[in-house]
Amino acid sequence: MAGSNKDKKRRLFRLFSENLEWVKEHPSISFKPDFSNGYICPLCFDVFFEKDIETSNENYLTLEDIPPKSLGGKPLALTCKSCNSKSGHELDSHLLNRLLEIDSHQFSPNSKTDTTFELNGNRVNGIVEVDNKGKVKLDLQTSRSNPKEADRFLKDLIPPRTIYNPLFYPDKLFDEGIKTPSFNLKFKRVSQERRAEIALLRIAYLLAYATFGNGFYINGGLYKVREQILNPEKDILPKVYWIKYDFPREMEGINIITIPKELRCFLVIFNLETKSQKRQFAIVLPGPSEPGIKVYDFIENELCTGDGTTFINGMTEHIPSNDYLKNKDYAFASNWFWQEYTKPDYKPNLQKSKK
Repeated sequence: MAGSNKDKKRRLFRLFSENLEWVKEHPSISFKPDFSNGYICPLCFDVFFEKDIETSNENYLTLEDIPPKSLGGKPLALTCKSCNSKSGHELDSHLLNRLLEIDSHQFSPNSKTDTTFELNGNRVNGIVEVDNKGKVKLDLQTSRSNPKEADRFLKDLIPPRTIYNPLFYPDKLFDEGIKTPSFNLKFKRVSQERRAEIALLRIAYLLAYATFGNGFYINGGLYKVREQILNPEKDILPKVYWIKYDFPREMEGINIITIPKELRCFLVIFNLETKSQKRQFAIVLPGPSEPGIKVYDFIENELCTGDGTTFINGMTEHIPSNDYLKNKDYAFASNWFWQEYTKPDYKPNLQKSKK
């Protein structure tokens, strides 16, 4: 292991481990069996110790890039090797491929994808590539196609033409100009949309954990969130975790939707970057009190209509950026903000919060 990675892991371990000791000081929180100077994997909840940053251990702690490094993220926390590997294979790869597929379908610059060209019932495999200036290149790869279909495809694509002797017909070389028949493109799809959606939920959950630390766990609704992340093949939560809306840049990070009550939640807003473009996502996580995980039902049943665009006619409070992990007084910052912004007599800043 490179020394720099080991140093990063040790620094993150000690940061979150100290934060966990502060959380454990609360009189209503206890662990059986108890432990000290440990680290809880935010996904499986297994306990690890500083020796577990060594790669010689069977299930060691790994740097967790949030979002995935391939989408512009950086290491902000640790997860165990088992959770990291499983999520990378079952979730993150589907998210990356889904975004790359969308880039290709939109012919976005710097996109590239496998496709099938079809003309008059004959198919040829190939690649569609768009360079950084938007120029489209079609690469017909007959070598990995059915030879007979590829031959017929090419004959139909460029039909035979009568060639005239230029000495007698100087005004034309062919009987007519080259006309390329229309053909269909079928883009290859390797991603599963449901897995990509759960990957977004995972990013939001880990971003909130990396911001607030172990105090963020004091939230019953997150149990189902973790269960869904760890079991992407199951339908544990409703399918809609997001708010489809163009949020201003200053809201990126963690927010709390305060009104309406049915939509009270943590709203984690972040960007994902491919080579082609940057996209904003706003993912909902349940709060520690009502409506809890029922917020997902409200989004799906009440907000997602028509083309799926969601409009918020309510109020949202942005949680300011701070080093919450480094200060003992902020060990339960997420719960404090939640109670403060959702209490009955709370008076929001209407100019700032109304969306």
